[in-house]
Amino acid sequence: MASQIINEQLHAYRDRLDGLLGRVQALATHINNADLQRTTHNLRRNINEPFLFVVVGEVKAGKSSFVNALLEAEVCATDIEPCTDSIQQIVYAEVAFTEQVEPSLRKIGRPIPILQDISVVDTPGTNTVIDEHQIITERYIPNSDLTFFVLFAKNPYQKSAWDFLDFVSAEWRKKVVFILQQADLLRPADLQTNLERVREYAYQKQIKAPIIFPTSAVLEQEGDGANSGFGPVRQYIQAMVSSGESYKIKLRSVSQTTQQIIALLNTDVEALHRQLAVDRTTAQSIRTKIDAGRGRSRYEINTLADRLAARYEIMSARIKRDFRESLSVLTVVRRSFVGLFNQEASMQAWVDEFQERCARDLRASLEEASVEGAQHFVDGIRQLFDGLNQDLDSVKTHRLESSHISLKVLERRQEVIESVMAKVANLMADQGLGDGLMTQAGDMANEIVGGAIMAVAGTILHVVQFAVAEAILSAIGIAFAGVGVVVLAIGILWQRNRIIGKFEQALDSEKARFQQEVAGRLNEKLGLIYEEVERIFTQFYDYVEREEAAVQPVLDQYQAIQQEATALFSTKALDASGAERR
Repeated sequence: MASQIINEQLHAYRDRLDGLLGRVQALATHINNADLQRTTHNLRRNINEPFLFVVVGEVKAGKSSFVNALLEAEVCATDIEPCTDSIQQIVYAEVAFTEQVEPSLRKIGRPIPILQDISVVDTPGTNTVIDEHQIITERYIPNSDLTFFVLFAKNPYQKSAWDFLDFVSAEWRKKVVFILQQADLLRPADLQTNLERVREYAYQKQIKAPIIFPTSAVLEQEGDGANSGFGPVRQYIQAMVSSGESYKIKLRSVSQTTQQIIALLNTDVEALHRQLAVDRTTAQSIRTKIDAGRGRSRYEINTLADRLAARYEIMSARIKRDFRESLSVLTVVRRSFVGLFNQEASMQAWVDEFQERCARDLRASLEEASVEGAQHFVDGIRQLFDGLNQDLDSVKTHRLESSHISLKVLERRQEVIESVMAKVANLMADQGLGDGLMTQAGDMANEIVGGAIMAVAGTILHVVQFAVAEAILSAIGIAFAGVGVVVLAIGILWQRNRIIGKFEQALDSEKARFQQEVAGRLNEKLGLIYEEVERIFTQFYDYVEREEAAVQPVLDQYQAIQQEATALFSTKALDASGAERR
């Protein structure tokens, strides 16, 4: 065929078209589309193969007789009964052969000169219900350069034939030549009427300026070439082949099919792009919400710690006042004296009672603030989970529905999303880390209040027991310890200011430790919860990364194909042949 190319422009165009098809074929491999791989492979092979004619039409319309007369050889069997039971591809061969390539495909080789430039495919009737029709439509029609549509001249109106034409001309935009075979059976006037009717049908099928040849295989075989109609058919074919027009038609045909393929892929690639964009956006939204949730939780923790510290300070002032009053001269003397006779009224009993009262008052003061603050903390986490569930539910409903693109990573998308949603639901329920997230507020409040009470009570016990004892020993010495009530009282009162100062200093220092402990305990819980949340969503983050790694190359490949196709199909290489351009 290279010898029939008029200029180097067509040769360069052919090379660029082949390169473009190679990239489409690589994309088909990447997206695991076997049908597209096969189609593009056949299109690339077709560019360098002889001009391909596909002959279609009704049973007994005279297709095989037309092929025999055209080739001037008995290649296809003809009979009163339908003879073409398989698709027959007729090619040039130095030595004649017939090979059954597939159950529905027979290859015939003959040393006929015209077959050096053309290859003919003879097909079963369009009105026969056979599996071969799928092979015709999927393998040969997309790759054909010209379709001879053979109609029975006496009755060219069969519905199945024209329905089949819809596929040939509309779906693949193929050039169709109409053959009214067995024209010798009609009177000239009737033949002319049917020619006009076929032309009208063609117009209705959106075929402009249809080419129609009336032929008679019988007259051709009888040697009446002047009236058989095959002369004009051969001249039409020779004009295309010898002038290079056939090669332009081939390139135009493959170009149109390639554009059709690219257009068909566009919808699926765009859907794939949108799904990836949604997944990326959702992953980023989840990260942002978790970070914002962590920030809100820390704010709640700091606010609660500040509120509890303020409550602690109020209670601390009250405890200091009570302690000062309890160390008055009369109170100490009375307790020391009465304690000699009644242990329950002794200084030790006072220490125990003072400690219990402080714990009770402190609990009442801190409990309300603790419960409320911890509830805010837990509610914030619940709101976070609700927002994350909404994101997951939204991304779950946005899914790619395509039979053309198959990437392994996409098969696990729904599984990953449902797995993450189940884990979030589990965390919200009384399981896992949540372990009764609904009761966390109360648990936290108890821990906070209990810790505060233990701390303050411990301080009271330590300061009163040891500071008071130290004051006694310092006042009268070890040898006189416990000698007399008055001496004991004087010893305590002598050290009163120092004892009170030490007690108040201990309570003040305990405030900072208490505030730090509250924040520490809540931050520890915060860390555990958000660590578990991050662990759960790592599965989704990892999937999106794998999805991007698999999908982005497909998007890049398709974009490159689109750009190359736009540049190629905007050239004027085929303009001389009247090629259709988009």
